[in-house]
Amino acid sequence: MKRLILSTAACLISMPISAADDAGAKQDFAQKASMSNMFEIEAAKIEISKGRAVDAKQFARDMLRDHGRAVAPLADAAKNDGVTVSQSLDVAHQQKLDALRNSDAANLDQAYLSTQVIAHQQAYEIFKAYSKEGPDGSLKNTAAKMLPDLHMHLTRVQGMANK
Repeated sequence: MKRLILSTAACLISMPISAADDAGAKQDFAQKASMSNMFEIEAAKIEISKGRAVDAKQFARDMLRDHGRAVAPLADAAKNDGVTVSQSLDVAHQQKLDALRNSDAANLDQAYLSTQVIAHQQAYEIFKAYSKEGPDGSLKNTAAKMLPDLHMHLTRVQGMANK
């Protein structure tokens, strides 16, 4: 009887921790996903306005369109899961944008593509991990739905960067 009471108490004590862990994981993913999305949009704007290479500019236009479309579903999923998306970029993402803005015209296209390879590798891994191991909810479903597009973006930009 004593064991039953102790094991029941242990389960009850661990439940709030698990719920807190789920909320923390959801918030962490929402922040990372929205920040990644914002970075993609802002980097695309720089390439479109200053880039020279037709294929890089087309990729940027596609990223602006695709990542622009992802804003609302991510925000809605976060809201459904009781967390918030990031409204601004962190210092690291801002520094990457500043470096792109300050790139000379001759190097901007390659700099843009290089940042896109890294950004899409990171985003793909974040979304892949969360869609498999994240707590159930709207964000997990949204991550799984967005994963194929992220993979396609990654494959495409890797091919462009390796030319």
